[in-house]
Amino acid sequence: MKRICLLAPAALALCGVSTAAAASGINYDCDTAPDHFSVLELPTGEGAFTVSGDVQLKALAGSKKFAGITRVQIASTAAPEGSPSAFAGFSLSALPADEANTSPGAPGIQTLSYNASGTNEDAMPRATLDPGAVEHFTISYDGSNVAVDLGTTSKTFIVTMATPVLRIVCSTGEFLFTNLTIEPHR
Repeated sequence: MKRICLLAPAALALCGVSTAAAASGINYDCDTAPDHFSVLELPTGEGAFTVSGDVQLKALAGSKKFAGITRVQIASTAAPEGSPSAFAGFSLSALPADEANTSPGAPGIQTLSYNASGTNEDAMPRATLDPGAVEHFTISYDGSNVAVDLGTTSKTFIVTMATPVLRIVCSTGEFLFTNLTIEPHR
């Protein structure tokens, strides 16, 4: 099962997210059942911009088939139910630290992957984390490059998109995004 949310500025207003609230950052609790995923796409506006926020693993969903994962990407606008043709960003995945204990709240082993259309992902082990550890990130897009900073690591990708969006995907777990902002460059 898949859940997709596509929000335009007018939809944000209808959902009770004011422009002032969006400017100071929004919170998004991406909570999915085992073996399911959810996609949220937010408009970024015209021109260069920077996305920033914090993400934390709240709980793993206890799947025997899939790891808990969240992807944060700048992506081309995709048709509903489709995948973007161009994207760049990062993925955080987590597996239970103890295979016998997949219950919510159990510690996880986290890996980081940078990903972009046309490249392979290389997972880098991060740490054994208790759910609740916060990771700060920024992703900037200038029209031809996506620069990703997560903690003390960073990577830049050459990628162009006509109408970019912020795309957040999560699967098989609960990931909380806080202080999420999209700020235009001036």
